[in-house]
Amino acid sequence: MKKLLLFLVLIGSSFSLLAQQTTVTWPFDGQTRKYIQYVPSIYDGNEAVPLVIALHGLGDNINNFQGVGFQLVADTANFIVVYPEAIVEPLFTQSTAWNSGAGVAGFSLNADIDDVGFINALIDTVSAHYNIDQNRVYATGFSMGGFMSNRLACELNNRIAAIASVAGTIGGVLTCNPGTEIPVCHIHGTDDTNVGYGTPEGAQDNTFGNNVADWIAFWTANNGCGSITLEGQFPNTENDGYIVDYVEYGGCTNSTRVVHYKVHGADHIWLPDNQNGNDIFYVFEIWKFFLGVSPSNLVPASISDSDIASIEVYPNPTSDYLRLENIDAKIQNVAIFNAMGQMVFETSASNQTIDVSGLKTGVYQLMVATDKGLYSNSFIKE
Repeated sequence: MKKLLLFLVLIGSSFSLLAQQTTVTWPFDGQTRKYIQYVPSIYDGNEAVPLVIALHGLGDNINNFQGVGFQLVADTANFIVVYPEAIVEPLFTQSTAWNSGAGVAGFSLNADIDDVGFINALIDTVSAHYNIDQNRVYATGFSMGGFMSNRLACELNNRIAAIASVAGTIGGVLTCNPGTEIPVCHIHGTDDTNVGYGTPEGAQDNTFGNNVADWIAFWTANNGCGSITLEGQFPNTENDGYIVDYVEYGGCTNSTRVVHYKVHGADHIWLPDNQNGNDIFYVFEIWKFFLGVSPSNLVPASISDSDIASIEVYPNPTSDYLRLENIDAKIQNVAIFNAMGQMVFETSASNQTIDVSGLKTGVYQLMVATDKGLYSNSFIKE
């Protein structure tokens, strides 16, 4: 009877392959829960596809958070993304809050809400209607959604294959005993005034849970990782005020990884696509992590900005041609990679205009090698 009721609710929500983006409501554990679901147009059901669960922060909602842009990558990478919404906490904040384990002095919001069970049921619900690869179900989130992602890594790693958190670590009232290894990624701004990074190094300024250093120590120990196997800095080509360091721990058990993006100068923020003039697009980096792909455009931190060619792309988004502007270096090679990390275009010509009309709609990464160094940026193909 419960399954039949769920089916009728989904039908009533216009749950259709023809509609790419749908808001679905259904009952779970005495509450009405809802989520936004995005199915890319290239999905045909013939092959199992990944599922990405994206979790909003405290007080946010799914209509706002879906704007981070996983749809842009899903269109070329062929995965389904869902944005679940948390329950409103009625007593203290009167705003949406995950039972994430983030808390102070043993107290956390919505502690009586079974959000782990909700996410588990959500995976079953989506899988009942779409061909989901059960070995490629991923969770990510911002702020309290990041804390919730870590809780899923602790308690639902039999369903969740990897997590990527932004500005949310392991909650202070959560006892985390994963019992297995799981790939984890964390992105955090050093100037975060809501969820402290732990600066200066070792400072306990995250009042809701672990600081970043403790987060790294916990997951590298849990995953049995060795030393750092890759580190560097993203080319600082945009005037965004941020410098992004990357560190990856390898040698982990069962081929798992622990990676961290340290965003110098960033406050409590999710950096969007490069239309807004940022050195990295969080969604693109998170998807590459889920694929097991490491950044290919890192430079040693000792290299100054003047050693990296300053190249801008226009227009962005584009439908046909992409022009490389403000070039003060000789172009030696241009390569374009899709969301799967596959190279879809390469030329050794020094042309400043590139025909991208043959590419599918989605987000791509542009790699330009010049006589002054390597440049990387992402662009949107409409």
